[in-house]
Amino acid sequence: MKKLTAILIISSMLLTFASCSDNNEPSDSDRSQPSSEAETTTVTEEKTESEKETEPEEETKPKDDNDDKNSEVIDINNYITVDTPEPALWKATDPETGNELYLMGTIHVLSEEKFSMPDYLLDVYENSDGIAVEYDIRELEEISGAQELLLKMIYSDGSSISDHISEEAYEAGKKCLSDLGMYSSLLDVYKPGFWVNQIESMAMLSFENLSENGVDSQFLDMAAEDGKEIVSIETLDIQAQALVGYSDEYADYCLRQLPEDLENLEETAQSLGQLYDMWATGDMEGLDKLSNDTEGIPEDLLDDAEAYYDIMLYNRNEGMADKAAEFIENGKNYFFMVGVLHFAGDRGVTALLEDMGYTVERLY
Repeated sequence: MKKLTAILIISSMLLTFASCSDNNEPSDSDRSQPSSEAETTTVTEEKTESEKETEPEEETKPKDDNDDKNSEVIDINNYITVDTPEPALWKATDPETGNELYLMGTIHVLSEEKFSMPDYLLDVYENSDGIAVEYDIRELEEISGAQELLLKMIYSDGSSISDHISEEAYEAGKKCLSDLGMYSSLLDVYKPGFWVNQIESMAMLSFENLSENGVDSQFLDMAAEDGKEIVSIETLDIQAQALVGYSDEYADYCLRQLPEDLENLEETAQSLGQLYDMWATGDMEGLDKLSNDTEGIPEDLLDDAEAYYDIMLYNRNEGMADKAAEFIENGKNYFFMVGVLHFAGDRGVTALLEDMGYTVERLY
């Protein structure tokens, strides 16, 4: 799967955490704890005065031509062509009871200027009793919620990331985090998946006019204000496992690719713009092709990559379809919304619902 697919399925959780990481620094009591819990509250660590004194002064490096290129502001609007989005919307019906459920695919990042909520989505929302989202990410706005997530992404056996990946991959990841102003030795207890997702999230959030307040986040805010019911489709455990479900070998490969990716953020912006356009036009065929794209992945890692996609995407699709079926059977009038890639292809949520015997109609 190419980089643009990975960008699409980056969790809204990590985007939320990345965007508010400055608020998640450890307290003095946290710093004094020897346990791993204290190590989960920060993505930055201040150097002591003694450390600063012992560090050699940095040499002034000659200016590199790439410095100007990489310092240029990247406006995501330059890579988005769709001004009026019309994302896919489905209706699943139980042929025996007539119970219905409306489903839509979301995208976790949006253009701050180009996105407007289509009327047909607002109509479904207004007529619903509540919304069902992957996970209610508002819980991560509190430090306790962020800590609970991060605790699920550290090594509990006393090992560190350098015990699981090559020195080359470790140094590559460390360089990326340092370049983003994020590296701390406390991060060494985190699994590689956290490193990969955090680096990619922070890199994307540097784009101008790009907001982490995606479609699901906007509906969450609306539902909270309107007093509608909000249901999490997945548990925190499922979301966390999806983020760190890399084998050591596949994580090693992904981390080694990241420095080059950060040096070519324009390509990332192009990929994100392409994904946005596919979502905004409901191009499910194009998204399905992306979900099956293994171009560039070494042959000896294809099995590892497929195992990762099962954890990140396909296994979750089954759980999401089961939850949708539960809502239909119980007559719950929810607006069901998960990342759009979860609807792509014959292993997507809507295809699985059809296999269960429900009638699924695409409305847009």
